[in-house]
Amino acid sequence: MNSLGIALKSIRANLVPMAVLWLLAALTVWGYYRLPPFAAILEPLAKWQRETGWPAAVVNRTVFCGLLPGAFLLTVRSIRPLHPWRTVLANCLWMGQWGILSNAFFTLQAQVFGNGTDFTTLLVKVLVDKGLWSACLCVPLNSLFFYWEGRDFSFVRCRAEWPSSWLRQIYLPVLLADFCVWIPVQFAVYMFPLPLQIQLVGFAGCFWSLVGLSAGIRIAKSRSS
Repeated sequence: MNSLGIALKSIRANLVPMAVLWLLAALTVWGYYRLPPFAAILEPLAKWQRETGWPAAVVNRTVFCGLLPGAFLLTVRSIRPLHPWRTVLANCLWMGQWGILSNAFFTLQAQVFGNGTDFTTLLVKVLVDKGLWSACLCVPLNSLFFYWEGRDFSFVRCRAEWPSSWLRQIYLPVLLADFCVWIPVQFAVYMFPLPLQIQLVGFAGCFWSLVGLSAGIRIAKSRSS
C-alpha cells in the first residue's frame, strides 16, 4: 500500500473522532466570540498562561497529551503496552518538552505575523505551522518516538523491524494524516489570543496523542503475534 493509501486508511478509521474534534474547535471559536460567559470561563486559563509562560504550556501538554492518554492505555486492556507505567512516564516527559517548544513557536508566530484574525494572517500562520513546524520537526520526531515506544522501548526491535522505506511507510502517512486532522483545527486555534492558542492546542493534542499511542501499540502487538 502506498503512502496515500496508508494515510487514507488511518483517516477513515478515525473519521468520527476527527469530525468531532473539528466541530468542537468550531464551537469553541463561536462560543468565545459570541457568548461572553463562555469567554469569561476561558479567561483564567489565558491569565495563567500569560503570567506563567512556558511552565503552563508544559503542564498542559503533560496532563492532556501525557497523563490522560496514559490513563486510557492503562484502563483499556486491548491496547495496554508491555510496560504500561514506563510508557506513561515516557509519554509525559516527551509531551511535556513539546510545551516548551510550542510556547516558543506560537510566540514567535505572533511576533512575526501579528495577532490578527483576518484570513490572510490565519492562512500564513497555518502554512508555516504545517509546512515547517509539523513537516520538519513535529512529525519526524513524534514518528520516531512512537515507533520506539510502540516496540516497548527496544532499540533492537526498532532496528529489526525498521521498514524498508521509512519515508513512504511511516513519515508520509503520518504527515498526510496530520494535515487532514490539524489544518482545520489550527485555523480555529489561531483565531484566539496567543495565551489561549498555546493552551487550547494542547487540549486538541490529547486526541492526536491517543491516536498515535494506540496505533503504535497495535502495530507492535500485531507484529509480535
